Amino acid sequence: MQGARALVDVLVESNIEHVFGLPGDTGMALYSAFNERRDRIEHIMTRDERSASFMADAYARASGRLGVCEGPSGGGATYIVPGVAEAQGSAIPLLCLTTDTPVSQHHRGVLTELDQESLFRPITKWNTRINSPSTMAEMTRRAIRMATVGRPGAVHLSLPTDSLEGETDDRSVYGVPELSRVPTVRTRPDPAMVERAARVIDHATRPVIVAGGGVVTGQAWDELTRFAEMLNIPVATSINGKGSIAETSRVSIGIVGGNGARSYTNDIVADADLIVYIGSRTDSTTTHHWAVPKLTEPPAVIQIDVEPFEIGNNYKLAVPIAGDAGLTLVDLLDAIDDPTGVGTRNRKRIDGLVAIADRYWEDVRQQAQQTDVPIKPQVIVAAMRELLPDDAVIVADPGTPTPYLGAQYRLNRPGRSTIIPRAHGGLGYAIPAVVGAAKARPDAPIVGFTADGSFGMSCGELETITRLDLPIVFVHCNNSSFGWIKELQHLYHDDEYFSVDFNPVDYAGIARGFGFQATQITEPGSFKAALAHALADGRPWFIDVVTESQITETPPVAGWISAEAERAEQRSLAR
Repeated sequence: MQGARALVDVLVESNIEHVFGLPGDTGMALYSAFNERRDRIEHIMTRDERSASFMADAYARASGRLGVCEGPSGGGATYIVPGVAEAQGSAIPLLCLTTDTPVSQHHRGVLTELDQESLFRPITKWNTRINSPSTMAEMTRRAIRMATVGRPGAVHLSLPTDSLEGETDDRSVYGVPELSRVPTVRTRPDPAMVERAARVIDHATRPVIVAGGGVVTGQAWDELTRFAEMLNIPVATSINGKGSIAETSRVSIGIVGGNGARSYTNDIVADADLIVYIGSRTDSTTTHHWAVPKLTEPPAVIQIDVEPFEIGNNYKLAVPIAGDAGLTLVDLLDAIDDPTGVGTRNRKRIDGLVAIADRYWEDVRQQAQQTDVPIKPQVIVAAMRELLPDDAVIVADPGTPTPYLGAQYRLNRPGRSTIIPRAHGGLGYAIPAVVGAAKARPDAPIVGFTADGSFGMSCGELETITRLDLPIVFVHCNNSSFGWIKELQHLYHDDEYFSVDFNPVDYAGIARGFGFQATQITEPGSFKAALAHALADGRPWFIDVVTESQITETPPVAGWISAEAERAEQRSLAR
């Protein structure tokens, strides 16, 4: 059979059901193969290659299965890079396929020729060019395995047209369905390291757990919840780790770090005498630029990760543990001599934290009742939390939506309910990514939480949503600027605003042009009713909300809150 058919058959036999992408002249054989197997695999045509990669990333996050995107050579290969990089940085299993110019014309200057392997090498876990149809099936299986085994990540296959069109042995074609979802191969930790960690936890008086995306991807939330609640250890999460534990749990203290933390979470982590990182990188955002905890004066640190390369990065460790998050937590709890005694010892501290959390949520409730115009983002998030069921998935852009969603949208159950691209923070994510989330969870309400900076980068995918007749509801924050950057200019550059403001735009009108039902909301009292109507309608809806600027309503971003407090003190002294 043709190499292209061998590749698609391996995908089909590996239980891959969706591929996101768009055609180009080097991909004709691949599209013929997709068309031949359309009964088993759905190809979703996008309007942009970047969108295809964002859709595949969100699909993988929402489903726990391998996300697959594809695009043509040349410009298509360069455009598809952002979502591949995001998946790799966030440890999301993604397979990127780009068709390529013929091997037989290599280095002759054929149109769209470029070194795709070099292009994708820095942003993938593994990538290769398939120079012969005889290895097409084998390399496709290897790519699937590399994407899902160990620390998940992005992989890439460059597919020259002559490799796709050439013939390969039918007997080489079979799938690897056991490797198409994560977690795949679970590894138990070293018992000696587990025993050491148990002794450290036994002696800690102010322990804290920081759970990252590895807990959610590894579906270890039940093991984490049992461990933390039995021992009464507070659990903070990274942004990508939101959902590692139900945020209604007594031990949950929310997101930690520089973006989306509750007002008290960073203080609790900074005061810890032991931090147990589980499936979490110690990156700049999660540690608030290595101030929580301090890089120079850290507490005892235990780090548990499926990827040994991540262990010990940035902080000195008391105990390093390589292993699956769920299996490690089970073994670690078994290794603690008297878990009931540890839990009893820590209960008073948890009681105190619950009282702090109660005051925090009362403050959030009061913020949500503000009637100011433009509308406060807190009003939006509170209405979403009240109206959305627990199985809803919110796909958010990394600007205005992220800190409010992170800090104030309380998850009543664990699991992936929020999808936010924080490895690289690419704007334009949410509008295409909702398509991937909808294909992953067709029975769940899907809400896109976007903003006007992102809208301008990816609004073409509104057509994709209406073409697929997906009942997506968008909540669009409209503050007429690249608000994140404008806030930086406000706080740190003496209000020197440059290249951050937009002209007025009829966003609802544009959405209608793409086939959406749409409205603009300018009064806070109108938003909740509009959202309820959109959710019940069953058609694609776009709600444009004129929102308060970050300049006058500082989001829950730790550095900004501190900087604004310093500015207020300076103004007070000046008076």
